[in-house]
Amino acid sequence: MNSVLVIDDNDLVRNLIETILKNADLDVLTAASGSEAIQLLKKRNGAIACVLQDLSMPEMPGEQIIAELHKIQPGLPVIVLTVDDAAYSASRLSGLDIAGYIQKPFDSDRLVAKVRDIIL
Repeated sequence: MNSVLVIDDNDLVRNLIETILKNADLDVLTAASGSEAIQLLKKRNGAIACVLQDLSMPEMPGEQIIAELHKIQPGLPVIVLTVDDAAYSASRLSGLDIAGYIQKPFDSDRLVAKVRDIIL
C-alpha cells in the first residue's frame, strides 16, 4: 500500500491529521520538518502516494520543500495545508506544482475525500 506523508511542524495538527487518515484506513507517515520529510521520501524510494504539507514551516519555506520532494519523486501529488486566507494562498501557490490546497481549520471528511481522490 502506498503511504500518505504528512508534513507539519505542529505536533498537535500532525497527530490529528495522522489519526484522521488512519481512521479512514490509509497508511500514514509523518514528518515534523522539511528535512525529515526529504529523508523519509528518499528512504521510501518513491513509495509515497501523496503529501499533505503545511505551507508555513520554520526550517525551510514550504515552496522549497515541495521543490525538493519533486526532485526526488517527480509528479508526487502535494496538497498544501495553510492558515492563510484563500486570496493570499492562491497568489502564493500560483506556479507551484501542487494537487490542491486545504485551508485550516479543515473538515476531516473533506480532508479524507481530497486524499482519496488523489490516491485512488
